[in-house]
Amino acid sequence: MIHSRFVLFGFAVLVMFAFSIAWGPTASAEQLRIETHVYSGDNAEPISHAVTLFESNAVYDFVDQPAQVAIFRPPTSSHPGQFILLDVANKTRTELSTKRIAGLIEKLTDWAAEQDEPLLKFSANPEFEKTFDEQTGMLSLSNPLWSYRVATVPAENTVALARYREFADWYTRLNTMISGSPPPGARLKLNEAFEQHGVVPVEIHREIDAPTTALRATHLFSWRLSRADRARIESARRQLASFEKIENEKFIASRSEKNLVRGQSR
Repeated sequence: MIHSRFVLFGFAVLVMFAFSIAWGPTASAEQLRIETHVYSGDNAEPISHAVTLFESNAVYDFVDQPAQVAIFRPPTSSHPGQFILLDVANKTRTELSTKRIAGLIEKLTDWAAEQDEPLLKFSANPEFEKTFDEQTGMLSLSNPLWSYRVATVPAENTVALARYREFADWYTRLNTMISGSPPPGARLKLNEAFEQHGVVPVEIHREIDAPTTALRATHLFSWRLSRADRARIESARRQLASFEKIENEKFIASRSEKNLVRGQSR
């Protein structure tokens, strides 16, 4: 199993939509841009900033500090999906298949289920008391060990919602594998609830076992990629072609003092 010394427990999201952007049938399911700032508790300064760009065949996630890129190609009926991670400073890359990620997460989950530590055991098979108010859009997943409080809005474009959920699910699993944190069951349950109710998150508050672990983030969604966005994707493609490919373990070891994935799926 791949580990780093930076331990993550989950991800909290605040999504803000511009009123001029609609979840309507005319919105493109292929183009999507999400700008993310993640905050710890009530701190005014973000702990990370990322831009995630969806195009027709892949998703590109760019994190500022340290400079890194994660490229996601979703699985199909005939091929497993893939993450390609780019270390911009060291000009190296590594590749992980979704099949390998899924296998490692399954083993981690089985192991965690047998442990005595309450939070670890809970994360293997999380159970929440769920409530959803259709009038206000408020969604909550509650447990004394782990909780989410979420303000949501209806997602009219179900295709885009499904694509966002697929990426968020796999990115959550990737974060777990890279960081050596507990199984990702809690965040996956939250993603499942979004799809179940046909909503997207506007604001999420996440607490784990104590208020000091609260996380929040801001996401700004837009449905068109700008010229600058497309240039950024082309730059990532050039890096993909030129960076040295190295083994997963070597890549992670070179990043062990840093947070490799600070974006969508904490």
